Formats: sequence, C-alpha cells, structure tokens
Amino acid sequence: MNTVEINNKGIKVDVSVILFKEDDVFHAYCPELDLVGYDYTEDGAKKSFEWVLKDYLDYTVENGTLEQDLLNHGWRKTC
Repeated sequence: MNTVEINNKGIKVDVSVILFKEDDVFHAYCPELDLVGYDYTEDGAKKSFEWVLKDYLDYTVENGTLEQDLLNHGWRKTC
C-alpha cells in the first residue's frame, strides 16, 4: 500500500520503485508518483531518485500542492 505520512518530525513515504537498465543507464522509477532518478550505476540511480523525491516533496509541501498532486496521480484520502 502506498502511503505518505506527514507529522512534526518530517515526511515518511512508502511507495514502490522499479529499477531497470536501458542503454547503459540505470533508472529508478516510481509509477505511483511518476518520478524517476537515473545514473550509470544502480546505486547512483537510487541516490538520484532519493534527491528527486526529496525535491518533489519539498516543493509540493512548501507550495501546499502535495495533497492535490497525489489525488491527481490516483491516490485516495483515507482520513
């Protein structure tokens, strides 16, 4: 189950990430958020994805658009 929890300690995200290699480049793709990180190594792609996810969360939280963006990606509110 995909979840995003926000509290006074920070943001916890639980999503799936698909790792694959295409044309000598590793990709870390999250279909639930349509985000991707990439690099020439698998570890590099994972780190790239972590930066992309952090930037996404920072931007959407700062601009107050996280909830609407998640809904636009097919997420549902549970409470």
